[in-house]
Amino acid sequence: MDKRQIIGIILACAIFLPALGVMPYRTVLRKADDHFVNAEWRDALALYDTLLERRPGRVKTYVDAVVASAMLGDSAAIMRYVVRSEMQGLSLDSLFSGIDALSRSIGQTGAYEQVLLLVKSEQPWFTRVANNYLLGYYEFRRDAEHTLAIADELLAVMPRQVSYLKSKANALLLAGQNDSAAVVQQSILQVDSLDFDANLFLGSYYAVKGEERLDSIDERYLETLGQSTRPVLLYREEKREVLDTDIARARHYFTVAMGIRSNRYLSDQRARLEALTDELPQSGGTTIPLLKRLKQE
Repeated sequence: MDKRQIIGIILACAIFLPALGVMPYRTVLRKADDHFVNAEWRDALALYDTLLERRPGRVKTYVDAVVASAMLGDSAAIMRYVVRSEMQGLSLDSLFSGIDALSRSIGQTGAYEQVLLLVKSEQPWFTRVANNYLLGYYEFRRDAEHTLAIADELLAVMPRQVSYLKSKANALLLAGQNDSAAVVQQSILQVDSLDFDANLFLGSYYAVKGEERLDSIDERYLETLGQSTRPVLLYREEKREVLDTDIARARHYFTVAMGIRSNRYLSDQRARLEALTDELPQSGGTTIPLLKRLKQE
């Protein structure tokens, strides 16, 4: 091939295959989007670099580039785009929000978690920002273990932050640790005594706890009726102790909650608790068979 043929080929390429640098921006963007949709991550990244050279302040391009990098498992590339966005003065909030939405839309929420954990590790001065997003992510996933871990990290810095305390209480409830959740709810009321959710939770918690104790006393009384010399008065004293502690607490919390946001449920709950007494069940009728049947079930 002589020199003239080589020159001809070069000119043809220049005419019919224009370089990315002279392609219209929208054309490059469309190609990048096509590569992303087709999961051609490396091809997409090559075009994102070209797009960022032209419009370095476009948040969406960084979002796409970070997610594509995460899909490749390329931590270095993720941080390169994150740092590049920071150098442009773009906020991590806008970047993280975009990554969250995009990763959900393609069914790859793990990519979002990967980015958050990496930024937290590589840029510890952004730990609190990353932890806030991780907390929301783990709550969305109903991941009690990780929610508790992140909530405790945040509370170590801001122990009176109600939103973090609520996240911890909800995670404990999800994990079946009701008593621990109640302790956290009480700490919320130490910060804000008029928090509706905390008062409602504690009212329900103590109502259930108290009524279970009352039912247990009644059942023990009926089971030993005629077989024990234990005075009836002692059973009634036990019930009065429950009424003065758990039931009284439940009534208090429901009353406070009603003062904040009254509704029929709260009114009914408080009225039902107020009707409870230290009276013992009767031995006649259907009381004993009913208790036995409930116990068997």
